[in-house]
Amino acid sequence: MLKKNDMIELDIEDISVEGAGIGRFEGQVVFVRGALSGERVCAKIIKAAKSYAAGLLTDIINASEERRQPFCPVFSKCGGCTLQHLGYEAQLSYKANYIKQCLKRIGGVDIETPAILASKETKAYRNKASFPVGNINSIVQAGFYAPYSHRIVPSYCEIQQPVVNEVKEAVKKWANEEGVSVYDENTGKGNLRHIVVRCSSLGEVMAGIVTTEKIIDDELISKLKEIKGLNSIVENINSSKGNNILGAQSTAVYGSGYITETYGGLKFKASLNSFLQVNHSQTEQLYETALAFADIKQTDVVYDLFSGIGTISLLAAQKAKRLVGIEYVQAAADNAADNAEMNGITNAHFICGDAVEKLSEAAETAGRPDVVIIDPPRKGCEAGLIKDICKAAPRRVVYVSCSPSTLARDIALFRELGYSLVEVRGVDMFPQTTHVESVVLLKKY
Repeated sequence: MLKKNDMIELDIEDISVEGAGIGRFEGQVVFVRGALSGERVCAKIIKAAKSYAAGLLTDIINASEERRQPFCPVFSKCGGCTLQHLGYEAQLSYKANYIKQCLKRIGGVDIETPAILASKETKAYRNKASFPVGNINSIVQAGFYAPYSHRIVPSYCEIQQPVVNEVKEAVKKWANEEGVSVYDENTGKGNLRHIVVRCSSLGEVMAGIVTTEKIIDDELISKLKEIKGLNSIVENINSSKGNNILGAQSTAVYGSGYITETYGGLKFKASLNSFLQVNHSQTEQLYETALAFADIKQTDVVYDLFSGIGTISLLAAQKAKRLVGIEYVQAAADNAADNAEMNGITNAHFICGDAVEKLSEAAETAGRPDVVIIDPPRKGCEAGLIKDICKAAPRRVVYVSCSPSTLARDIALFRELGYSLVEVRGVDMFPQTTHVESVVLLKKY
């Protein structure tokens, strides 16, 4: 049994979903952050549990041919990216294989390694970031957390679009010049909590300042207005204790309070609290794939569960007889209805509520769905919802997922209830990380 501070050599066999190398030493699983598959490394044990150990990489004896020099100077310290040290083609192979292994191990279905759509950009692709703010040596700093901690690592994040960093730096400068207090999770005291930035492919930029109480002044507004494309400044009040990013109250202190994004020729307004995918060009590929799998006919009734602000919904509505979107966040459902009106789409109807509760109700009024599209959060679908979908008996179900493991779990239940897995495709929305989006097609048999 390994003990803390033991020095070991081991071969790395795989990479975990957190990006750590996985090896075995005398039968015990050891996770080594920074190690890659195929490498032999030295590691110092920093944690020893009964079922596994965690090691600190101290030396690489045999390096992988796919090892690359990370472009970020704080890559080894920051918990944002996990795969900058792995070549991009190898990143894609890892993600495709991860989808395949989850489906086999958890979903009970053996498929060929799926195709994965590569990202056009591997740097400066993210259009949104939420930077926690902290005090470091009496200076206000913002960045991302170190792995497995809430210790902030200041950085210029190169996977963000440059304007995202520009907004962060402007807010930091203002906070330091004005002596703004910073929120402390441990004491619950302090004011400035997060800097949230989002931008669109149309060049619009929103700055979201998350505070315990109102602090935005004319000086900050003036600084931010100098940033090209800045069309909205929103103050979000989060007075709750803990580390939740956003509170319930958002107020536009400058501009419209939203940005406009486009997908497939349609326009969508998104507020600070709205969900949008973070990689625009890949989102278009994701939606194109989902709609191709859906194969919507002009006579079809289509349901979009977890419909958000209506992005997939309205693209699908253009092809369908009727579209029903179900979304549990009222503000998002309202955004979706507004977006339908803005785009002149009249055959889409949005319902606010839990999909488990609203699906059967909607079927009674709107008709049984021919196609169901689901894009749930990372935790996947509740078993009751899957049962209700199968009871409604759509001919096709298109499942968009950001978690291969929960996707595989849910597919296992779909298969039990009469649906076969027909096609799987990965979409690399998040280069330099282990995360991957998947789109699958299920057909009733």
